[in-house]
Amino acid sequence: MRKRDLKTGLLICLLLQIHCLSSSAIERISAIGARESAMALAVVALPGQFSIFQNQAFLAEENFSSINLSFRQPWLIKGYHESALSLICPIPSAVLALGVAQSAVATYKETSVSISMAKKLTRKLSGGICINYFFLNLPETSQNTGSFQVDCGIGYQHSRRLSLGIHLRNCAQTAAETFQYKLVFPLLIRGGASCRLSEQLLLAGETTFEKDGGVAFRFGTEYKLIENFLLRGGLSTNPFQHSFGFGYRWRFWQLDFALVHHEILGYSPLFSFNFNFNR
Repeated sequence: MRKRDLKTGLLICLLLQIHCLSSSAIERISAIGARESAMALAVVALPGQFSIFQNQAFLAEENFSSINLSFRQPWLIKGYHESALSLICPIPSAVLALGVAQSAVATYKETSVSISMAKKLTRKLSGGICINYFFLNLPETSQNTGSFQVDCGIGYQHSRRLSLGIHLRNCAQTAAETFQYKLVFPLLIRGGASCRLSEQLLLAGETTFEKDGGVAFRFGTEYKLIENFLLRGGLSTNPFQHSFGFGYRWRFWQLDFALVHHEILGYSPLFSFNFNFNR
């Protein structure tokens, strides 16, 4: 048996065992966006085009409409991919966003469709809310099951250099019934800060808490090496991972790449592309 096929089989078995034993869905922070992943997903207080998947409050910082694509192949496993698309549209009093994300391995799929709205509450404070429908494609029955979820976040721009963010995922802690068990989507709480030490150097950090998953810490950095070219790196715990990547910006588009290393499963490459209108 080839190494990649063995990884795929072990991964599917692991997912099914955890689902059956704990009766709770595996809810993790979305590994969407190469910039975000290269910084170990320590982005709860960092504005970006993929804020719809991280902290919707910071969508309020977006001034231009954009279309954003992300693709990831976890641990280089053949047939396993995670992809996402987001559309951002500022309107006079708020910012609207639509997001679609899917994770698929063999015949098992997880898909989410979400719509978000963010608004400036004061000059420094912003808030955001996301209504998300998350559903599973179950290989044993060839049917879909899922439920609605609600996320909300707060962003505080203390100054041009310092931002703070808090985000709650699955506020209602909803559940979905499958043929064999009940999947409970747990509450995930994130809080953190980002600090721009200079025009070249940005630091970000956050703490994540989940009832069954415990506490995790994430740290990321971004450095502008030359004009339009950025280097990034990050560390995270629970599980321990390190990541790095780079990005290139030119006028109305941006291309990013990240490589994330899991201590047991290996490397996951990730690409993302952002196209901004009217920039």
